[in-house]
Amino acid sequence: MIWGDTIGLRPFEDPVSDADAARVFQWSRDNAVLRWSGGVQTELTLDEFRDHLRGERWHAPINRRAFFILTRPFDSAQGGELIGRIGVFAIDREQRDGELGIIIGEPTQWGKHYGRDAVRTLLRLVFATTTLDRVYLFTFDENIRAQRCFRACGFRPLGAKRRFSPDVGEYDGIEMEITRREFLEQRAPIQVALAAQFEVR
Repeated sequence: MIWGDTIGLRPFEDPVSDADAARVFQWSRDNAVLRWSGGVQTELTLDEFRDHLRGERWHAPINRRAFFILTRPFDSAQGGELIGRIGVFAIDREQRDGELGIIIGEPTQWGKHYGRDAVRTLLRLVFATTTLDRVYLFTFDENIRAQRCFRACGFRPLGAKRRFSPDVGEYDGIEMEITRREFLEQRAPIQVALAAQFEVR
């Protein structure tokens, strides 16, 4: 587990329980969740979906870093409730960039800033353990809540861009990005403040 303040990130490569698979399957059939994530309802049965999800562990693309998002119980090392997925995809090692994607699949957990913590935790991990210099993303232009979340994490809007998704076809998306330098600069005041707390007087 990679811990944030309120969440933990569990790698996709870890074993997936039947309960976890059933929960992710539920997200793939929830119209409210799919509307904002740009997905369409799965046509797989639960058994087929579970097998597919577990198959991703063994045949994961090498150009992604993907995780499940769990709430953080402070009395357990295993993590709490499974609430979403997050990752950096389409990693281009020559361009040194990748595309961020996130979904909070539990509507009851929306608006609690779990998404912000997950994004910040993932960025910290990516910029600390890879050579990526830039992470970008696309969101629907009407998804103001997501844009507020990404802005709070340091992403800058680059403007509208025509996109194509196999699930929804062509759409107008808002492109946003954050660079390694920008991420480190926004964290610098935090590090200075923490250091000041332990300054020897």
